[in-house]
Amino acid sequence: MFSRLRFPPALFLAATLVVTGEATAQPLTYRTPNIGGTWVTSPWNLYFSFNHRFRIAGDKDITDIFDEGKVTNSPTFNLALGLWPPVMAGVMYMTNPSIRNDLRTNEWFPYVKVAPWRRETWSVSVLGGYNSQAESLDGVLAGQTTIGRLELLGEARGFTDALHTGEGGLALAGGLGFRLSDFLTLAGDVGGLVAGPDTGVAWSAGLQLAIPYTPHTFSLQASNSAGTTPQEASFNGFGDDVAWGFEFTVPFSGFARWGRIFDNDGPGAEGAAAATGVPAEPRRVVEVDIREFKFQADTVRVEVGGTVRWINRDALAHTSTADDGAWESPLIGPGETYTKRFVEVGTFPYHCTPHPFMRGVVIVEPRDGG
Repeated sequence: MFSRLRFPPALFLAATLVVTGEATAQPLTYRTPNIGGTWVTSPWNLYFSFNHRFRIAGDKDITDIFDEGKVTNSPTFNLALGLWPPVMAGVMYMTNPSIRNDLRTNEWFPYVKVAPWRRETWSVSVLGGYNSQAESLDGVLAGQTTIGRLELLGEARGFTDALHTGEGGLALAGGLGFRLSDFLTLAGDVGGLVAGPDTGVAWSAGLQLAIPYTPHTFSLQASNSAGTTPQEASFNGFGDDVAWGFEFTVPFSGFARWGRIFDNDGPGAEGAAAATGVPAEPRRVVEVDIREFKFQADTVRVEVGGTVRWINRDALAHTSTADDGAWESPLIGPGETYTKRFVEVGTFPYHCTPHPFMRGVVIVEPRDGG
């Protein structure tokens, strides 16, 4: 199936697969432009990212964009939905792909990603999908580890049809990120096919930014690959040319609060409770904002059988952990959510494990007439 092996440096890069990073962290500041890492979004969280790369035809000087340089664009869209811990399903869509197929001009990549091993400093994920442009079943084994301010990432990518050549392929990639601060990371990666079609090495470099106190991240980047699907990120789709670009991520953090766009009755009951300091009447679903190292609605009331959803709006990860150990969330990254259903009547104090001064109470009451 694989006609030849190449690119020995990738074998060293693959060593990073044995360890892995903070799975609930913001996507861009904890990964590199061409490596998706092991991150999986929270259950029922909708996540969207837009990666836009362009190159200047002919002269490679980016300043020609202000002159007569012809710009070739290659945007990649990624939309994913968290299903249940730790599974998400999504689809990537790319226009103007570098993989050539006479029957198609747009590349679709529906996929499912699972991160079964997630710890505080390492994690591992498995991804499977179908690349419409290559007409290939693709799989990715990813690993990531955090060592102080360093983030090391590695991926092994297998393709039943690499680049629509009729030949299977195996690619290895490794990356490194260095966090200058909680909001700023320098990142880069390199990878390529070690079995299958003979292509050049793909590389990328980026300045990854977390927009302070928002769930959004932004990246300025350069690469010689056209897109970020597993196959596009595995070869130099732009040849010797350099593609410049950016990426922007938008986690929607659950659907409930987006429905309030159509609500003309003002803030919800739990919002009023946070403003007045008085718990609202019990509800079926209550949301608690985590902001400025505080559970903003520190005491909430919910009907038995109802749920509480914590939304992290800080720039650092937090948890929701019951004082008596009845529940303990994973680290809730910036823009992430955690949902807990309460099936017993009672009063449940809780705290944030990394920041134990952050405290809250959930009061679970019987249903009316129940």
